[in-house]
Amino acid sequence: MTGKKKIAGLLLAAICLGGFCADRTMAYMSDKEQVKNHLDFVGKDGLNAILTEPDWREENGLKVIPNTVIPKNPQVTNTSEIDLDELVALKCEFVYTAECPDRSRTGRVLSSQDMASVVEVFQIDYNSDDPKKGDWVRFEGQNETDAVQCFYYRKTLNRNYPGTGETTVPLFTELKIPKTVNNRRFSKIQTIGGFDIRISGHVLQQMTGENYFGLNCAEDAYRAGLFEL
Repeated sequence: MTGKKKIAGLLLAAICLGGFCADRTMAYMSDKEQVKNHLDFVGKDGLNAILTEPDWREENGLKVIPNTVIPKNPQVTNTSEIDLDELVALKCEFVYTAECPDRSRTGRVLSSQDMASVVEVFQIDYNSDDPKKGDWVRFEGQNETDAVQCFYYRKTLNRNYPGTGETTVPLFTELKIPKTVNNRRFSKIQTIGGFDIRISGHVLQQMTGENYFGLNCAEDAYRAGLFEL
């Protein structure tokens, strides 16, 4: 009987905590002004791309309770005005929100300690970490516990002008809160006012056989340090 009371108390606390955040407009995870409509570009006039998240809904950032899955799928589409194929890289940053008690931190990257608290609550299915996929490659020396992570897309993103340009597979597709997450872990994120995920990117014109400047493929561009993120 005691065990049942403890479980009920934990669930009630989690539900109340979520309601508290909604009333205070303090989301654990949000995306306000984070997804850039147009990526930075380098190259001839007309080189362009858009970054979208078809499955993301802002209200989902408030639905943070154990055993919840939040759809979120950042992806890039080649929208060049002429027939230009592209090499793509994205930067994913976890930053403090406007609800952070220390307002001077708003928009700044989370500290390693606060990022550790985020990782304790959220599991993100990065494409780069799935051995069966690997369309995206995380920059060397970085991992899923870093507040700033950069990735390049292994394949060339073709324009196929005048048809529709190709779209990358999502960088990731969801954020999952395991059912084992407890109130103590939630409270750490509440204390910092939640967090935003800021995603931006860079595209380069791909040139087949061009090895001198590193534009033949995305890996070459990465090795040459061409992705400015």
